[in-house]
Amino acid sequence: MKRFRVRKVLYYVHLALGLAFCVTICAVGVTGALYSYADDIRDYERAQYISSYKTSSSEALSVEEISARFLEQKPNASIRFFSVKNLKDDLRHIGISAAENGKFGFYEVNAYSGEIVTNSLKTDKFFAAAMIFHRFLNFDGVSAAGKNIVAATTIAIIVLSITGIILYLPALKRNFLKSLRIEFKAKGYKFLYQLHSVLGVFTLVFVLIMCLTGLWWSYEWYRSFLSKLAGADTALFARGERREMAAGDPKELQRTIDIAKEELSGWRSYFIRVPFKDAPYELSYSNVKYGAYNLLKIDVQNEAIVSRELYRDKTVGQKFIQNIYALHSGQFFGEFGKAAMCVSSLAMALFSVSGAMMFYRRIKNRRKSKIKGARTPSGDYPAPSFYS
Repeated sequence: MKRFRVRKVLYYVHLALGLAFCVTICAVGVTGALYSYADDIRDYERAQYISSYKTSSSEALSVEEISARFLEQKPNASIRFFSVKNLKDDLRHIGISAAENGKFGFYEVNAYSGEIVTNSLKTDKFFAAAMIFHRFLNFDGVSAAGKNIVAATTIAIIVLSITGIILYLPALKRNFLKSLRIEFKAKGYKFLYQLHSVLGVFTLVFVLIMCLTGLWWSYEWYRSFLSKLAGADTALFARGERREMAAGDPKELQRTIDIAKEELSGWRSYFIRVPFKDAPYELSYSNVKYGAYNLLKIDVQNEAIVSRELYRDKTVGQKFIQNIYALHSGQFFGEFGKAAMCVSSLAMALFSVSGAMMFYRRIKNRRKSKIKGARTPSGDYPAPSFYS
């Protein structure tokens, strides 16, 4: 009797959350799937664009030359970040983040002329809008209400995943292999039930990874909890600090690269962060796609590397925190991981649709059964075991 009651409660919790968050789960799932290959698509288009203005005689300008020419075009701007990414065939993508009149902007710069590129990628606006909608459920930027709804949706998905697998356990115990098979010839409720349940089993782990890492961007307390649990420095993720930043000087940016030249052998990308006043420059570099980057702190005045934070020397917990986004997007597991996360994101939307359709069909069949005076509708697929 207790087992019956617990399973019945779990079923109604599963049903209520699924119906309440049906629309937002679809929105988060579809936009997440769209963004899974955003970097690959943008890098491909970016490489094609750079190839259009790079000639065989073109030589990439130095960091100093690029940043100096950027400031000539934006005399009121102050460089905050300078990034370089190696694309295929020695094509380099240059990105500069700068503050101008109190506002931050990101600019792509031609690595061979130093000119600001205004129309480099057609997909940039699309994926930027997809990300804003994924995080805030609108296209106008940060929204506290949207952020909280997405956070609640994420928690709901975690509860739905756990309750769903518990409700499906009897079927898995009775016939494990059969319970993991979808009969595509089946129709109506039976097909929806199998599709909903079987896909849920196969994507369970990936959905939980996405949700548990996704909450990192939702709650400050969650970030602090994970950081402390992993033994990472919580100060790295503290917000609200207001200190005066130094102005990004082209010569100092170049000197940062020159000092770290030997460290950058075999790099795929690097990122220079202009420091607060009287602090060292920070240079992050990596030779892989995901978050396994190294960090150097460089004193440009004394031309010395102050400290090294190498990825290989970090603890498992610190590596976990550093790879939060790589885990969330699946990049940490390579191409298989990205594909799995993409499919799992789409599956979340499918769960919502199939769950709502099952609910509608069950209500409809119950009405028919009352009219006919029958206990269960003929040909209907059984509900969870406590209804049997």
